Amino acid sequence: MGNIRRSAVEAACEGCGRANLLLLPEACCGNEFVWHVRCGACGAWRWFHSREDADFVRSIRETALRRGEGGGLSAAGTREAHAAYEAGLPSCGCGGRYHVAFDVAQEPCLACGRPAGASFVGRGPRRLVDVPSVR
Repeated sequence: MGNIRRSAVEAACEGCGRANLLLLPEACCGNEFVWHVRCGACGAWRWFHSREDADFVRSIRETALRRGEGGGLSAAGTREAHAAYEAGLPSCGCGGRYHVAFDVAQEPCLACGRPAGASFVGRGPRRLVDVPSVR
């Protein structure tokens, strides 16, 4: 799969001032199955399609079966399934590991670990970035 274009902002951490490239939430239809992962070391972003990535679908199904949550995963089940998916992802080129980004406002600063917070959305100049596929 190829790259997709996303709006992003360099958000300065309110705790330490380090800039973090954060993708802005999409507001258009048709992208609800496009999910993002972020490297915890360098902050690189990648994407995957939650319905078409066989490893992701398998991690959800196996976790639901193991936990007896066939009607939908609990919050703990969701974390468990995503951890299983993340464990099978390739390493980032920097050597870091990717994690599924649920809420960009909760993404940790790469320097101090403090969550970005909702305030980042309106701050800093917006720009378009190319986000490669995770695979």
